[in-house]
Amino acid sequence: MRLRPPSAAAVRRLTYAVILAAALVAAWNVVRYPPGLGYDAIDQVFYTDGIRHGEGLPDRRGAYYTPPGFYAVAAVATEVGEALGLEEPLRVTQAVNAALAIGTLLLLLLLVREVWPGREVLHLLAVAFAATTTILLRSAAMFHPETMSLFFATLALLLAARMLAREDYRVRTAVAVGLALGAGQLVRAWALWTFAVVLLALAAVWLVRRAARRRVALAAAVVVAATAVVAGPWYGYQATRYTNPIFDQPQVAKPLWERRAAAFYVDPGLPELVTQPYRPSFTNRFWPTVYAEAWGDYFGVFAWQAHKGEPDAGTRRDLTLQMLALAVPTMLALAGWLWLMGRALRRRLPDAQLLVALMPLAGLTGLLYFTVSYPTPDGDVIKATYMLTTLPAWAACFAVAGERLLRTRLALPLALLLAVAAVVSLRFALYGAPLGGLL
Repeated sequence: MRLRPPSAAAVRRLTYAVILAAALVAAWNVVRYPPGLGYDAIDQVFYTDGIRHGEGLPDRRGAYYTPPGFYAVAAVATEVGEALGLEEPLRVTQAVNAALAIGTLLLLLLLVREVWPGREVLHLLAVAFAATTTILLRSAAMFHPETMSLFFATLALLLAARMLAREDYRVRTAVAVGLALGAGQLVRAWALWTFAVVLLALAAVWLVRRAARRRVALAAAVVVAATAVVAGPWYGYQATRYTNPIFDQPQVAKPLWERRAAAFYVDPGLPELVTQPYRPSFTNRFWPTVYAEAWGDYFGVFAWQAHKGEPDAGTRRDLTLQMLALAVPTMLALAGWLWLMGRALRRRLPDAQLLVALMPLAGLTGLLYFTVSYPTPDGDVIKATYMLTTLPAWAACFAVAGERLLRTRLALPLALLLAVAAVVSLRFALYGAPLGGLL
């Protein structure tokens, strides 16, 4: 059954309503989620306190290999929290992360409007996918730099998309792109993937747009220079002190192809991915861990606490429901990405859309390389949050596929499935309010 298309104004109102719902969930989590419960919370606070107390950057302790951008902001935010007399001054930083998450959704909306103008349903679907993704709202609740990294990556994608869509290769435009890319690299190393994608997209345009080659080459050079001005001092600092300026950790003394068993690459983790989607199920299995971590809470830092043992029966039910309810959005995102990549390979993809097509590929390749390069017995390097900067692109890919299917006879059942998935995921993202209490 085909659905009657809603008016553009109605779709826009619904889009903003989704963003508001995400903002309410984020605000709830700022108040309820313990600041010390997130990933490596002790290391994050230690880094922040070192800056606050004038001790400088940590040396071979904790997260010393992480750029200081987030921690500098967190130090100021914590000082503000103490000045306000808050019992937990770290919550001010959590509030900053919540604001950055909602800011990311607004940037995403501008991005898809730029790349796919006038397609309001696609814009709604993209925002809804990102706003209801557990990984975004969970990361925003933590005292952790990932959300800030995502914000700058999305800003850089938006500015780069405007450059390509409008063929605006002026120096000031390229400087803005480079500054955003550099800011991201002052927060997390994963921002390098966005940097690579922007340069690859510019290289592709240079190859096929002969008339604009000089302008594109100049823009690319300016982007690199502006990025280096912002992020270069950090890499220089690391290079003078450690062996690796990006991630100073020892690698296993084996060839790259021998560091992981074949099961790491091909084991789907079934049926545990549905029945037990939490640690230590399918340890060191790449695909099921990424899926369970992105949509659920594989490592036990949100819906359950791993150091206290396995989740209780109600939480296990919630986690299972997440795995089932979010399967359709995941398949649509993959389908949309493959469709865009196919068009890119046939040179039928507009320049700005190439950014969207390349980001998931860069994220998956980068995460695979990292997790193979640094294997650990407990598999704790396989965190979907390391790919958080690719979320805007995955959201756009989902929207591309979803919009096409909503024009077919599958529209009504698909709309119902997606609505259920969105409600389930948003409710799951409310810390301390499990689904079991409502069902």
